Amino acid sequence: MRWLKRLLVLVIIVVVAFGAYAYFQISDYYPNTDDAYLHAHVVNIAPRVTGHIVAIYVHDNQVVQAGQPLVEVDPRAYVYDVQKAEAELTQAERQTAAIQANIAGARANISADQVNYQNARHNAQRAAALAAQKYLSAQQADNEMTAAKSAGARLTADQAALAETQAQQVLNGARIAAAKAALRTARLYLSETTLYAPIAGVVSKVDKIHVGDVVNVNQDLFPLIGNAEYWVEANYKETDLSRVHPGQSAKITVDMYPDHPFKGKVVSLSGGAGNAFSLLPPENATGNWVKVTQRVPVRVLITNPDSRFPLRIGTSASVTVDTGGAPGWVKALRPIF
Repeated sequence: MRWLKRLLVLVIIVVVAFGAYAYFQISDYYPNTDDAYLHAHVVNIAPRVTGHIVAIYVHDNQVVQAGQPLVEVDPRAYVYDVQKAEAELTQAERQTAAIQANIAGARANISADQVNYQNARHNAQRAAALAAQKYLSAQQADNEMTAAKSAGARLTADQAALAETQAQQVLNGARIAAAKAALRTARLYLSETTLYAPIAGVVSKVDKIHVGDVVNVNQDLFPLIGNAEYWVEANYKETDLSRVHPGQSAKITVDMYPDHPFKGKVVSLSGGAGNAFSLLPPENATGNWVKVTQRVPVRVLITNPDSRFPLRIGTSASVTVDTGGAPGWVKALRPIF
C-alpha cells in the first residue's frame, strides 16, 4: 500500500507540474486581459443655428437610422433671411438689365459721336485750306475748328461715360455674386434648423432638452452612439506586447453575455502606456519608486456583432489574442484552462 501512496503522490506532482507548465504555455500563445472596455463611435448632436426648439422627434435610448430627423429649431427667422437674400439677388439682377441698356446706349452715342467728329474734322481741314487761299474768311475757319473740337469733346465724354457704366457692370457682377453667396448661406442655415442623424445608432440623454428651450450654435444636446462598429480597448501588460501585433485574431467575452463570445481582430497598439496620457503622470525622478508593470491600450475590433446581443459602450469585457504558432497539444488543452 505504501508504494501505491507514493505512486499517487508522484502522479499528483506530475499532473500539477504539467498543469502549471501548460498554463504558462497557453498564456504565452494566448495572452489574456480582463481590463477591457467596449467602445463605439459617439457623435455629439449639436445645432449650427440658434433658436427655440419647436419639435423633438426622438426619445431617450431610441434606435435611429442615418438621415432620420432628430430635433427642429424654430425656422421662421431663417425663412425671413432667405426671403431677404432672394430679394437682394433679384434687385441686383434687375440692375444688370438697366446697366446693359445704358452700355448699349453709350455705345450708340459713341458711334454717332465718331461719325460727327470725323465730319467736323474734315470740315475744319477744308475750311482751313480755303481760308489759306482767301476763299473763306478766317472766322468761318475758326468756327469749323471749334465745331470739330466740340465733337471730339463729346466723343471723349461719351467714351468716359461708357467706361464708367462698364465699371458699374463689374461692380454689379460682384454684387450679384455676393447676393448669391448670401442666399446659399441663408438656405444652408435654414436647412440646419432640422437636425438629422449623421449615422445609425442609439440616442441617449435626450430628456435633457425640451420643446421651448433655447439652443446655441455648437451646443451639445445629446450623444448618438453608432451601432455600425464596436471595438474593445484592451489594456494589456507591457510584458505581453512583444507577442501582440495588428491583424491577429482574438476572442472577446463581454460580461453582459458570458455565454456568447465574439470574434475580434487586433487593429492597433497605442503609442504609450495609459498613465502617459493622464493629467498627472507619475514622477519617478526622486528615486523612491517601485517598478510596476504598466498597461498599454490595444484596440480590438469586434468582427461579428450580433443584433440579438446589443452591445453597450463602457461595459467590461475580457480579450484573448491568438498570437499564432501554438503547438497542437496547447490548442487541445486551451479549452480546459
